[in-house]
Amino acid sequence: MDVFIGVAWPYASGPRHLGHLAGVYLPADVAARYHRLAGDRVLMVSGSDQHGTPITVAAERAGLSPGALADREHERTAATFARVGVSFDHYTRTATPRHHQVVQRLFGRLHERGLVEEATAPAAWCPREGRSLPDRYVEGDCPACGTPGARGDQCDACGRTLDPEELRRPRCRRCGAPAELRRLRQLFLRLDLLQPQVERYLDGHQGGWRPFVGREARGWLRAGLRPRAITRDLDWGVPVPLPGWRDRRLYVWFDAVIGYLSASVEWAALRGDPDAWRRWWQGEAARHRYFIGKDNVWFHTVWWPAILLGAGPWDAAAGRGLRPPDDVVASHHLTLAGGRMSASRGHGLGIDEGLDRVGVDPLRHALCALTPETADTELEWSRVEELTAGGLLGAVAGPAHRVATLLWRRFGGRPDPAAWTAARTERATAAEALEAAGAAIAAAELRRALQVVHGLGRAVNRRLAAAEPWRLPDPEAHRELTRLLPLLDAVGVAAWPFVPDTAGRVRALLGRPPTPTGWRLDPSPPAVPGPPAPPLRRPRARSPGSSR
Repeated sequence: MDVFIGVAWPYASGPRHLGHLAGVYLPADVAARYHRLAGDRVLMVSGSDQHGTPITVAAERAGLSPGALADREHERTAATFARVGVSFDHYTRTATPRHHQVVQRLFGRLHERGLVEEATAPAAWCPREGRSLPDRYVEGDCPACGTPGARGDQCDACGRTLDPEELRRPRCRRCGAPAELRRLRQLFLRLDLLQPQVERYLDGHQGGWRPFVGREARGWLRAGLRPRAITRDLDWGVPVPLPGWRDRRLYVWFDAVIGYLSASVEWAALRGDPDAWRRWWQGEAARHRYFIGKDNVWFHTVWWPAILLGAGPWDAAAGRGLRPPDDVVASHHLTLAGGRMSASRGHGLGIDEGLDRVGVDPLRHALCALTPETADTELEWSRVEELTAGGLLGAVAGPAHRVATLLWRRFGGRPDPAAWTAARTERATAAEALEAAGAAIAAAELRRALQVVHGLGRAVNRRLAAAEPWRLPDPEAHRELTRLLPLLDAVGVAAWPFVPDTAGRVRALLGRPPTPTGWRLDPSPPAVPGPPAPPLRRPRARSPGSSR
C-alpha cells in the first residue's frame, strides 16, 4: 500500500515545544516507521509555515524582515526535528517557488470553476494607525467562551477558529487602541457551494477517526458552511494570481494546507522523477493519514477536503482528482503546570530543552507513553523519570542486556539449537505481540502499542525471576535463556518505531542489524556477537527551573 503521511506545518515564528512533539510529530514518526517496516511505500512530508500574521508579528518583535526571521526559524526547526529523529522523507517550507506555483494553480482551478468570488466584508481596522488588522494583529474577547486575549484567527482557551470581526471588544495588538469594523473587498472561497461534496466525503471517511474529530467536523456542517475570505491585507505570503490584487496575499491557511501537495511535488522533482508524487495523490491503492493538533481539526476535515474536491481533476485528460484525507489523527494538548503549552504566548518547554535534559530516546519514550490521544495530559518530569526507569530501561533495554550477558558468559553467546526449535510457544507469543502492536500503531493508539512492548519485556523479566537461570545447571540454563530470545527479538522490532536507538542496541545485543528489515520475527536464531556493553544508564531529568 502507498501511505501518505501529512504532518502539521509548524509556524516558522519560534522554537517548537514539547506539546507539538507529543501530539503531532512523534505520533507521525512512529506511524511512518511502522508502515515502512510493514512493507508500505511511505511518503511523509511537512515543512515550516513561513507565511501569515504569526510570522509578521514575530518578525516585528525581533526587528527582522518576515523572510529573514522565517528562514532562520525554519533552519532551527528542521535541525530540532532531525535531532529528535523525526524521519521526514521531505521537510520543506512555504516560501519556495514550487509551493507558490502549486498554491496558485489550485487557486486558479477554484477560480475557474466559480468557487472564488469577490465581495466586501467587515474587517478590523485601527483608526490610530490607519491600517487594517488581519488575524493576529487584533485581539479581543472570544465570542464563544468569553476569554479575553483571543486572537483574530483563534481562541487558545476553547480552540475555536475565528475571524477578526467576530471578536468582542476588539483592539489593535500593536498599539492597544480599540479597533473598528470597516468593509473591505476580499476574495471568498464558496464553501457553501461545496458543502454537499464535503458531506459526502465525511460520510465515507470518518469511521476510524477519534470521536471528537468526527463530532467537530459534523458540527461545522450542521451549522452550515459559509463563504470564507481567502485573501489578507498583507505584503508577505503567496501573491494573489489575479489582476488588481497586488496589495493582497492569500490567507495563510489557504496556502498552508496546500503545502502537503506542494511538498510531495517538490520531493518528486528533487529525486529526478517529477511524476512520482502521483502514486500517493492519484493512485487507487493510496491511504492518506494526517497528524495534527486538535486546534486544526476544522482545517483538515472540512477546509482542506473542500479545496481538493472543489479543484476537481488535477489533469483534465486523466479526469482524476487529488485524494482527500483518509485518516485525520488529532491529539489533545500536553499541558504544563495546568496550562496549555503555547509557542506564541511563550508558555511551554522547547523540544531542544527536553532533549538536553533527558536525551533522545528517554524523551521519545516518555512522550509516546503520555501522548494526549483522548484528553489533555499533564507533563511532569518525575513521571518522565518513572517511565524511563520502569519502561525504557526496565522493560525494553534491561531484559535484553540481562539475557545477552548470561548467554555470553556461560555459552559464548550461542543459543541452544534444539531449544530454539522447540520455542514454538514463545515464537507464537512474540508474533501475536507484534501483530497487536502493529494494529495499535495503525490505529494511532501509541499508548496501547507501547504497553504491548513493555509487556514483552516484563514477561522476560518474570521468566528470569522464576527460573533463575544463573542458578541452573548448564543444559537447563542454556535451554531457558534460548527460549527467551524470540520475545527479545519482538521487543527489538516493536520498540523500534518508538525508540530506534535503544531498539537498535537490543537488536545488536542479539546479533541482528540495528534497523529491522520488516515487521516480523527473523526465523534464524540470534547469537550474542560479543560481551555486552554496560547497560544504558538512567538519565537524571532536571526540574524545569534548574540550570544546565
